[in-house]
Amino acid sequence: MAVILLIGGCAQDEDPQIVFDGPTMGTYYSVKIARPPEGMSAESLQSQVAKVLDAVVGEISTYDPKSELSRLNQNQSTDWIPISGDLYRVVAEGQRISSLTDGAFDITIGPLVNLWGFGPEARPARLPSEQEVAAAKARVGWQKLELRADPPALRKARGDIYIDLSALGEGYGADRVGVWLESQGVTDYMVAVAGAIRTRGNNAKGEPWAIAIEEPLPDRRSVHRIIPVSNRALSTSGDYRNFFEENGKRYSHEIDPMTGEPVDKRLGSVTVVDDSAMVADGWATALMVLGDRRGPEAAKAQGLAAYFIVRDTNDQPRGFGSPAFESIMQR
Repeated sequence: MAVILLIGGCAQDEDPQIVFDGPTMGTYYSVKIARPPEGMSAESLQSQVAKVLDAVVGEISTYDPKSELSRLNQNQSTDWIPISGDLYRVVAEGQRISSLTDGAFDITIGPLVNLWGFGPEARPARLPSEQEVAAAKARVGWQKLELRADPPALRKARGDIYIDLSALGEGYGADRVGVWLESQGVTDYMVAVAGAIRTRGNNAKGEPWAIAIEEPLPDRRSVHRIIPVSNRALSTSGDYRNFFEENGKRYSHEIDPMTGEPVDKRLGSVTVVDDSAMVADGWATALMVLGDRRGPEAAKAQGLAAYFIVRDTNDQPRGFGSPAFESIMQR
């Protein structure tokens, strides 16, 4: 997942605001609150937000062996396994995106994520063999999962299915924090968990929150485009931050379930704008895997507000938006 730059402004003519950040999910989170309700402090808010995010980690982390998801992955049963309503909602969203992308997005991708060294386990000293990739692919497939809504439960077609919700988790965390802030009477905020952002209202200047999308360049950080966002969420996925190189070739953490290998396309990053940070998070990954041709086609077909940055000749970035993206930018 790429990290979106948050653009701050001069303090002149700004309303009161609270700003804090901290670590979560192996990355960071940040919160900005404009015009906070009377009596709120950064210290008390940060403590409570950390608890919200810790609860999310306890539900969906593959890095925490005691999380609900880790315990589900360790359970080799092929009978119905009861799960919490919160975990059900995340898994159900992943399955929905899988069905709409013919499996380009797949939450059972875990064995391949781990094989290529982007999961909880250390990266292996060598690239995986064709046989190892094939063995991991045999455990992958969104249709190998069956969901039941009431009571919430999940059933695996084979006991060694390994679910990885990292492509939804940052957005899910941002949504959960946003819902909690609203329950405390906060009406103007921006919450970021790495590249997933949720906003409400306006910033301290009374303007939409300004989110800067990075150029998809691994060797430096520079702004490609600034997007004004209010009462919306967005997420960016890219291949330029989390990767390794072997024999002069870059291997991204974005893995194609169909090939079993990291994506190797002209597409550098995708930003999706939606009402839900979790939905934006999942679709950004899905469109990234689909690539620079099928990705825009899928965004148009699904009515998604998506912004693509492709690398043209000499790796020069070029951006373009889907019809829905251009429409909301003109409002």
